Amino acid sequence: MMRLGIATAVLILLVLAADSALAQEKSMAKKSEYEGTISPGELTPTPEMWFYQQYQREYQDPKMAVRKKAEARALQRQQRVACLKWFGFSNVRPQVSSDPFNGDWSPCWKSNNLFYPDRWQGVGQSWVVIRPAASGTWVY
Repeated sequence: MMRLGIATAVLILLVLAADSALAQEKSMAKKSEYEGTISPGELTPTPEMWFYQQYQREYQDPKMAVRKKAEARALQRQQRVACLKWFGFSNVRPQVSSDPFNGDWSPCWKSNNLFYPDRWQGVGQSWVVIRPAASGTWVY
């Protein structure tokens, strides 16, 4: 019975020690021996070398990778909004018809035509006005 109590106490202490070791911050992570820097005694530094070192630091930094990806997504979104603006569309005020039963409610891409699979269907129906030939006019 005594052995079981001692074994239980030792097991509890091991679990608590392992738990506290896992809870510590990972500030003691290994740093690579080579940081990508060149000692001033080896070469005379040039501006290109400094820019290269900065580029290497940014390339290896995970926070910069996340930031660059977010900047790329933001740029894509800005380009999409600019494209929509150029075509005259806005998500703030979408183009819809007040009557959803007669005609299309909103513009969309739709087609069941085999020859025109990407046909654009706009708001409402298109109207064609044909001017009649003027019968009583003379051209001089």
